[in-house]
Amino acid sequence: MRVLVMGGTRFVGVAAVEALLAHGHEVTVFHRGSRRPRWSTPVGEVLGDRTVRADLMPLAALDVDAVLDLSAYTRAQTALLLDVLPSVPHLVHASTLNVYRPSPLLPWPEDTPYGPHPLWGQYAVEKIGCEQELRSARPAPLRTVAVRLPLVLGPRNFIPREEFVLNRLLDGATVLLPGDGQAVHQYVHLSHAADALARAVTTTTPGFTAYNVASPRCVTSLEGFVQICAEVAGVPATVRTVGGGPTGLDRPVFDQLDCVFPFTNENTVADLGAARDAGLLPPFLDLREMVDGALLALLDDPERRRWERTAAERLALDRTQVATP
Repeated sequence: MRVLVMGGTRFVGVAAVEALLAHGHEVTVFHRGSRRPRWSTPVGEVLGDRTVRADLMPLAALDVDAVLDLSAYTRAQTALLLDVLPSVPHLVHASTLNVYRPSPLLPWPEDTPYGPHPLWGQYAVEKIGCEQELRSARPAPLRTVAVRLPLVLGPRNFIPREEFVLNRLLDGATVLLPGDGQAVHQYVHLSHAADALARAVTTTTPGFTAYNVASPRCVTSLEGFVQICAEVAGVPATVRTVGGGPTGLDRPVFDQLDCVFPFTNENTVADLGAARDAGLLPPFLDLREMVDGALLALLDDPERRRWERTAAERLALDRTQVATP
């Protein structure tokens, strides 16, 4: 198949392009040109800003069978792309579990009502908007798939997750946990997310379909995640709960750039049955192996070993009046 990838030049995107190439697809990548990965096989490139209609217009001349959209973060971005490419046979949208309205009944199936999820603010609002735009603008027989992902793990993540925890553990610092630190999260490894997105390109169900995709048996609490990181790193773990609700500071919206901990203290677990039936569910990979890969990459990059407490951490420490390194 001839596949157009929107985005594709960092983290999951790079891996997704590689997965498409491994599956034998011909790939063209639309991106801004700020990063130029070295893929294993040459790919076509179109440079531009997806929010500028004139930059998107060259895509209308491409002969593609499918679009893998990794960079749609607003409804307007999705609508503009569909205006330029209204009838591409197959479109896969990289989505998130944060489109769901939080439910105490776990795990969440794909027919869980839309939120928006309050902790994820405008991000959740816009990702819901992306899916709603796809539903309304791409009726059958066009095929549209939303791959809903949980927290993505992997080496050199542009959102520090394992790295956030590992740096503190390696330097003997106390890891702060929001709330009681016992909420459970589901994870997906970088390679698993990429492969599922690549496989979704060839699903054949007409109309709009959504699939929850996560790495099987990778569900643990915040405290459990810290303990696994400590076990892999071979160091003791010192943790302290700071209360403050899901964010640790009673904030209504989680800020991943200024957080007490890189995950919220809220349960987020999705049902994976539909993805399993569709052949999108990846094989089992122990969470320890995932963390080990991130640790090796971190130890190989001195620049990423430099860290400091976030403002949110410092505030949480001040509020609890704890003298913690």
